[in-house]
Amino acid sequence: MKKIIWGICICLLSVVGVYTYSHNTHNQDSSKEAYSLNDNIKDDYEDVIIKKGNEDEKILALTFDDGPDEDFTPQVLDILKKNDVKATFFVVGEKVEYNKELLKRQYDEGHEIGNHTFTHINVAKNSYSSVEKEITDTQNIIKSVIGVEPKIFRPPYRAMSKSVCDIIVSKGMNIILWSNLDPRDWSNPGVDAIINTILTKVQNGNIILLHDYNTKRNDKSQTIQALEVVIPKLKERGYKFVTVSELIQHLDKNKQVQK
Repeated sequence: MKKIIWGICICLLSVVGVYTYSHNTHNQDSSKEAYSLNDNIKDDYEDVIIKKGNEDEKILALTFDDGPDEDFTPQVLDILKKNDVKATFFVVGEKVEYNKELLKRQYDEGHEIGNHTFTHINVAKNSYSSVEKEITDTQNIIKSVIGVEPKIFRPPYRAMSKSVCDIIVSKGMNIILWSNLDPRDWSNPGVDAIINTILTKVQNGNIILLHDYNTKRNDKSQTIQALEVVIPKLKERGYKFVTVSELIQHLDKNKQVQK
């Protein structure tokens, strides 16, 4: 009997181990595939995909993904307000459902709102109809709160495909990625690591990727602590913060936001 029980325990541990490995490597695998997809389609959709602004101007776009979050988004907004900085928030539709007042505050305080799907799906691994519904449902709930639909979309995991690009084109939107500035703040690398990545890699026209959501539910996320240092430092260097659409307006006409 003991041998049978031990055998069952070993089997269960093996299953848990496989699941944990699969779960922990999901984001990494998605990211690798996504970059490959981007390289394959970027030439065909160069007027739609935006990764950076004008390299001749000292302007930057701070962007935040995965909110709105009742704990962290208000703290981010407070820091932005204190420093007189406008940013862009790529929101998840299902989170908007429970945080409508936060979305309204973001918009009312002059920040830009972007679409980040309804349930944070990998759009490259879902059907055309599923992706279209995710994007449309998010457009609709955002419009119901702030009165306007976003003109910009950011795919979770940076995952893309030709069909996703076609959906975005049909809706008159732009796909917004980011430049060389991804401090991977969602992984909690440490406040100093986030600060160092941004301050050492920043270049004119950068789109900076950050998150106003923290899965570890810390009282004060590393992102928020880093922002308190990074924003004043970048201002000291002469950088001006703009929304993504403002950043795009400084590009050539063929990179203008579709109207």
